[in-house]
Amino acid sequence: MNKNILFQASFWIWATVSIVSAQTFKGQGIQVQISEIPKPKAPAELQILDLEFKESGDLANKMLDADEIVSVSFRLKNEGKGAAIKNILMVEPMSTLSGLNVSGTMNLGNLEPGKTEQYTFQISGSSQLEEGEASFKVWVKESNGFDSDPAVLRFNTQAFKSPMLVLSDAIFTNNEGEGRIKLGKTVHLKLLIQNRGQGIAKNVMIQIKNPDKVFAADQTDFQFASIMPNGTEEINYEFFTNKQFSEKEISMEVLGTESYSKYGFQEIKSVSLEKNLAQTQVIALESQRPQDVQIVAASLVAEVDRNIPKNSNANPNRYGLIIGNEDYSSYQTGLSVESNVAFARNDAKIMKEYFLSVLGIPTENIDLNFDATAGKMNQALDRLNKIIKNTQGTAEVYVYYAGHGLPDDNKEPFLIPVDVTGANVKSGIKLMDFYSKLTEHPSKRVTVFLDACFSGAARGQELLAMRGVRIKSNSQNLSGNIVVFAASSGEQASLPYQAKQHGLFTYYFLKKLQESKGNLSYTEMYEYLQKQVGLNSVLVNNKEQNPQLLISPGVNPKLQEWKFN
Repeated sequence: MNKNILFQASFWIWATVSIVSAQTFKGQGIQVQISEIPKPKAPAELQILDLEFKESGDLANKMLDADEIVSVSFRLKNEGKGAAIKNILMVEPMSTLSGLNVSGTMNLGNLEPGKTEQYTFQISGSSQLEEGEASFKVWVKESNGFDSDPAVLRFNTQAFKSPMLVLSDAIFTNNEGEGRIKLGKTVHLKLLIQNRGQGIAKNVMIQIKNPDKVFAADQTDFQFASIMPNGTEEINYEFFTNKQFSEKEISMEVLGTESYSKYGFQEIKSVSLEKNLAQTQVIALESQRPQDVQIVAASLVAEVDRNIPKNSNANPNRYGLIIGNEDYSSYQTGLSVESNVAFARNDAKIMKEYFLSVLGIPTENIDLNFDATAGKMNQALDRLNKIIKNTQGTAEVYVYYAGHGLPDDNKEPFLIPVDVTGANVKSGIKLMDFYSKLTEHPSKRVTVFLDACFSGAARGQELLAMRGVRIKSNSQNLSGNIVVFAASSGEQASLPYQAKQHGLFTYYFLKKLQESKGNLSYTEMYEYLQKQVGLNSVLVNNKEQNPQLLISPGVNPKLQEWKFN
């Protein structure tokens, strides 16, 4: 039997009882008629057993926190031969901490010999609770004087720590590859909510308000019971415009509130109808006083995907070709999504931003291709070949490829378009023909970044989703002014970096470009990639991966002089 006790700690019930003319016992907050107290026929013997401090909710730290309510339970046993009459719970503070409150009923009723009852009372800490150690003496007062021996409860208290809700990141995406917002088409807004305070954010409400002529595809309000310090919650919101929307950008108001109504946020997130969007990714009590949680700003994307350095001078003689082949399963019957190349589209999209901002390649000089078929890859390669031919040796060419590759029966490596199967490798693009096409005509330089997968799978089997080069390089076959940064060497595979949503090789290449702003030589980049990719491949993927630099004979003496910017 569980009985709840309600009384305020602002006054304390003492054992002082006086006899008055009305023949009643009076104490603070209680009045008992003498005639109601029967004389004992045998002594009662009360014992308090199993006094226990109980917490509920997210933060069970065996201490009382500000604005927290805890329960204290105990068993009351009568081991005497007489009944315990009109028992009253007594809770006396032994410490002087402010902000402590106790509540419950005063009267526990009678307890027959040999019987045991379970009781619970509550202790709460206000927002003004002091940090320290609280102690209470707990005993039961029996009307005939057969009181229990006292028990002492001690526990630590934790002063108030505020939460701080922030909108840590926001990304607008669609399913149109690199496309822009289209009126009447669904757009996705992904939000990352973070608690950067040291207190728990409770009863969190996130509301999204649309401008005129913009409509939600689903809910606009999102609720979370709590967000822990440094914790995050992700929200996926879908909306669309009607055909009458005439503004140049869409501005969404995002409002975040929590239980105190003072540690939230109100922000406007806007997206231009002219801006290229990303594709949607398929992203006591024994207690130890806690240290402050280390707060790290959360993000929906890797750090290399934002704050990309911008060089002021564009070079009209620079040209770029980027191919990100990720989705093979949509083009080939019988392939599972596991056969896709993880993050190849994101690699290609972000690589374009670095081609533009760091390498200084003009927008019109960059050819970006997502999920390229054999026809599209050959067409892009032929176009670049003609550009090189018609620039009379002044062109600086940068080519990036992320996707599958396979060797043929003679172990010759092929780049594999999304519509070419493992049983028909020769329909792909032979890697040496790929290099030859880039160096057929004179150029100032050709730089290739190859984060591909040559898995060596048998013909007719699924393409493997591993991203990696498993070919033995032969730089002696290279001609012209070409340098190839290959993701791995020998029989190794180059792998994804799941946490960063990039290929491991690509991530560290972008990271070095970001840190250096492109002001480094090819040799410095290669040395960095060897060290970082070599080490982190083991740490992240538990496999070795060592990038390789392939250099044509004519470039070797100039390699120290070649820089990215």
